[in-house]
Amino acid sequence: MKEKDRVMRRLSSTIAAFAGVAVALCAFSAHAETLNEAFATAYATNPRLIAERARVRATDEGVPIARSGMLPDVFANAQVGLSTTDINGPRQGSSGESAAVSLNASQVLYDGGRTSNSIDSAVSAVDAARARMTATEQDVLFSVVTAYMNVRRDQQFVTLARNNVRLISEQLRAARDRFAVGEVTRTDVSQAEARLAQAQAALAAQEGSLARSFQLYGRVVGAPPGDLAPPPPLPPLPPTLADAVAEGLEHNPSIAAERFDEERARSDIATAQGALLPTVTLEGQVSYSDDNSSRQLTSGVSSAQVQVNARLPLYQGGEAYARIRQAQALQSQAMTEIHVAARQVQEQVENAWTDLDTARIAIRAGRQQVAAAQIAFEGVREEAKLGARTTLDVLDAEQELLSARSDLVSAQRDEYVAGFAVLAAIGRLTIAGLGVDAAPYDPNANYETNNDRLFGFDRDELTEWKSPLQP
Repeated sequence: MKEKDRVMRRLSSTIAAFAGVAVALCAFSAHAETLNEAFATAYATNPRLIAERARVRATDEGVPIARSGMLPDVFANAQVGLSTTDINGPRQGSSGESAAVSLNASQVLYDGGRTSNSIDSAVSAVDAARARMTATEQDVLFSVVTAYMNVRRDQQFVTLARNNVRLISEQLRAARDRFAVGEVTRTDVSQAEARLAQAQAALAAQEGSLARSFQLYGRVVGAPPGDLAPPPPLPPLPPTLADAVAEGLEHNPSIAAERFDEERARSDIATAQGALLPTVTLEGQVSYSDDNSSRQLTSGVSSAQVQVNARLPLYQGGEAYARIRQAQALQSQAMTEIHVAARQVQEQVENAWTDLDTARIAIRAGRQQVAAAQIAFEGVREEAKLGARTTLDVLDAEQELLSARSDLVSAQRDEYVAGFAVLAAIGRLTIAGLGVDAAPYDPNANYETNNDRLFGFDRDELTEWKSPLQP
């Protein structure tokens, strides 16, 4: 038993030292001391959010790509050639050089609505991508809340576990002193030694959990936690579950994304139907050619022409009709996905609301339990001094007090996290919705810049693009 006690002491000391160093390093390099600061740091540096913003920018380019179908195509051709002809010998042959240049332009006048419907589809795709970016933002911010509260909870667990080791060590010393004078038996001493070893093992486990919470916080927020401040009060929540469900069905970004996908699918049906309609284009060409021969004088020919072409599809092997049916099936799928998302959101709201109610009940009961367990522990300890209670009774009462305090800490963490889960389910868990002091990402900036650009790049865009996380 003494050897086990020494091993557990050594293990606890090693872990405590490691945790102390980690805390010191984290405090030195911490970027987020309050929950709002953690939100701001994650919003600016989280790789998931940065990747999603890049995805939105890529989706933005679908609009100018689709819009290009209603703008003219202009291209130039150039041709240079050298020819030689032998007729019954080189002296009776000929050779010459030729050159030709032309400028061609074409403009679609009517394409069965394919271009306009493609633009509508691309705009809906942008809206869906933005909604999914908001959903990702909510996921990241909820992860920040969870990591923040996990660190604070585990820090309190470690404090309680260390206090438990201290109290049991005092009980062990008292039991040994009483054993020395014959007031208790060797059994009482062994019970205290066993509880101390158990408490030291529990402390090591809690310190390991705290280290893992540090690592999760660093991954989500982007900086290790320092001395985290108590979280602010929960933001206002809907008054009832019914109100929360209604708000979630109306504003949850996952449902919004599915709705935009359905709009895009309807535009795709109209685009596919346009393949059955005629296409009318206006085409123009200006050309110049020069054909020189060794036996002829140099001559040049210039020409210009403008024409209107109409193309009416008569038979396409069934491809156009197959694409229409395919688009209709995808639109039916998109409509169903809206209902799937709605059911998932309703479940999320209800689960989060249930967790919130459960945690609040647990907090009220936990406070009563802690108060009663504290009185019981103090009473048992005083009775043990008078010989009316055994050492085991004192150890059991102390363990019940520790469990009550730990359960209360867990319930307080669960209430806060469940409150933010409700906010996420109803669509309020955003930087703007929380009022966090952070520069908001504006997706309209890239969209408007490139949507108004008819051709070319900015000079900076010709260089290799790097992720904001790269040095």
